[in-house]
Amino acid sequence: MNKLLEKFNEYKSIVNYRFTYEFSNGTSLEYRLRQTEFIHLIGLHKLVDIPIINQYNDVTIPNISAKYLISKIKKEELLTDEIVRKSSEFYKIEKRYNIFSKDNILTLSYTDVIIDFNPNIIGSSLNAKYILYEKKKEGGYNHLCIGYGNTGSYTESFFYHPTNRYIIGQNTYAVNSLKIYDRQGKIVFTDSFI
Repeated sequence: MNKLLEKFNEYKSIVNYRFTYEFSNGTSLEYRLRQTEFIHLIGLHKLVDIPIINQYNDVTIPNISAKYLISKIKKEELLTDEIVRKSSEFYKIEKRYNIFSKDNILTLSYTDVIIDFNPNIIGSSLNAKYILYEKKKEGGYNHLCIGYGNTGSYTESFFYHPTNRYIIGQNTYAVNSLKIYDRQGKIVFTDSFI
């Protein structure tokens, strides 16, 4: 099995899990992991030299959706680990792609948070309202970005950065409590950090 399909299948095992937080400033957050968010979380949208990704990014081609890309990943057609790694743009997502795992997403669930992320501080294009981040013992930070749109909250991005660039100057808070619910609504993890 190719690594891209392995990563998708691992992510799929936590799709539709619901995460609820209470933060040290008194605010709360709730979001679900959706299957179609995989494409952005792992960074495939940045590989514009892959024809199917270029079509996906073109808003004038509406039938090339995240769902369609996922179907190609499942069938191992047009999007495989080999194709992804051969992209001339792969260097842009290499660290994110290599560390993308269910465990790295779940460990970001009970770390610290940026609330009301201000992208102008660093000239970022992220639309995230919240960024959960975790300092890695080997250095650098993993980030999970949560945005808001017409349909409520969504996971916008997952990435690693070797510095605290996305954290400096932002409003950061501690996670006071966390609950994770499975697809059936049963609590699979709960913790209080105060």
